[in-house]
Amino acid sequence: MNIRRWLAPISILFLGLGWSSWAEDKPTAPANGYKVVLELKITEAGTVDDAKVFSSDDTSADHVLDRTAMEAARGLKLPPRMKEGKAVKYTARAPFMFSVDNDEGPGSNNAPKPSIHSAVQPIYPADLAEKGEVGGAIMELMIGADGKVSSIKTLRSSNPEFEKAATEAVGKWVFNPAKKDDTAIDSRWRIAVAFETDVRRADWKWRFPPRPALGSYSVVHRTLPDEPTGPEKPAISPKAPENPAGK
Repeated sequence: MNIRRWLAPISILFLGLGWSSWAEDKPTAPANGYKVVLELKITEAGTVDDAKVFSSDDTSADHVLDRTAMEAARGLKLPPRMKEGKAVKYTARAPFMFSVDNDEGPGSNNAPKPSIHSAVQPIYPADLAEKGEVGGAIMELMIGADGKVSSIKTLRSSNPEFEKAATEAVGKWVFNPAKKDDTAIDSRWRIAVAFETDVRRADWKWRFPPRPALGSYSVVHRTLPDEPTGPEKPAISPKAPENPAGK
């Protein structure tokens, strides 16, 4: 992941808001995405001496957003804080926003949510697997009161073949439908389907769908060098969802 492309906008956000407005109880950034708030220990020279996660929207198994924010924070150089004419150490909470198109904010996830009853494993496109290409598709699902997927809309994808593979599989999924007052209802949710290899992860944007979101589902292609190359070689091996629906 290219950390530098995050560092510049993060620095601008930091300098524009100022430390006094970085408290968690004050508005600090737009809501269209996932937020990671770090608690930073700042030295007299304005460098970050230590950082830890204070709060986070990151639900991934490997905490990819948390790690990205931590790495970016450690490279920041801020103006020192002065007290009685002398630079002093201080602690501050800093929000790092990961913008996601079409995100409706955390509150949208409070709607009655379905959960996956049965899922068909997407098939990693053979030509993309051969090239080691990773990526994914972000989809919006309409799920009926009967638990079946009534429609699928692709919000974006990194490759048409990933989109096709994800759509063909997800269209066959069956859900325990969302309920309101103990009655099954139609619902609308987003899901990320990421295609990865055992040595290369997909970018975070293919693993974090805009909310309201069911979470992400990862398809991992095994590329171990000692595997057979004949027709009996398995094309994919499934990986459990990082944020299973309904949890």
